[in-house]
Amino acid sequence: MKAIQTSNKEVSLFVLTHNKTDTQDFEFIRFVKILEATSNQIKIDTRLPDTPLRAQHHLYLVDISHRECQDLLSAEVSALASQQNVLLFNAQPNLVNEQTALLARIKGVIYQNTSAENIFKGIQRVLNGELWFCRTSISQAFNELIQQIPNIPRPQSLDIQDSELELLTAREKSVIKLLASGAKNDDIADSLNISSHTVKTHIYSAFKKTNSRNRIELANWAQKHIPFNSAPVSIQRH
Repeated sequence: MKAIQTSNKEVSLFVLTHNKTDTQDFEFIRFVKILEATSNQIKIDTRLPDTPLRAQHHLYLVDISHRECQDLLSAEVSALASQQNVLLFNAQPNLVNEQTALLARIKGVIYQNTSAENIFKGIQRVLNGELWFCRTSISQAFNELIQQIPNIPRPQSLDIQDSELELLTAREKSVIKLLASGAKNDDIADSLNISSHTVKTHIYSAFKKTNSRNRIELANWAQKHIPFNSAPVSIQRH
């Protein structure tokens, strides 16, 4: 992604809040004031813009203060981070794994009670194409990537991938495709006309069959192994 000069006030920022976010809270207002020192184009919403419009914003700041631990890096946020600059803010140190965030292509994390100076600095660094993580997290993520480099012959690796794909049922593949596109369980249930409980059952089954530990790994697996140009399924949001 192209770096943005720190002196450019024309950058567009999108703040993704939670429906429980108190936008009148002192700390939130302080955060917005810091953003205004960076840009005069700030959009605040509880929902992301439609996919074709997302490229209009240079940086997405995701409020994770009211998200459950397992949803901090939802498939939707992970999918957004694969295409756009994403910075998490309002994070709690005991709930965020920086290494996992970095591997999910998140550009940085800003914690609660971070000083105004460091918030401003972190945003500027990300806008200029840098990361805002501690060095230890970057080093650990790099080491994990190295360890994931396959040391087995490629034909065997392909056989393993094919066998995993064959284990999945047609319904599980449909669920995985929607999950990888950023859909939540309720959206998937509506699209496939099944219950949310059934969606969870299919997802847990897919975890086991693809050796995925969470939704992010399953979404990444799907991007690599399932052809998304076949039998697309639309997501209807209410």
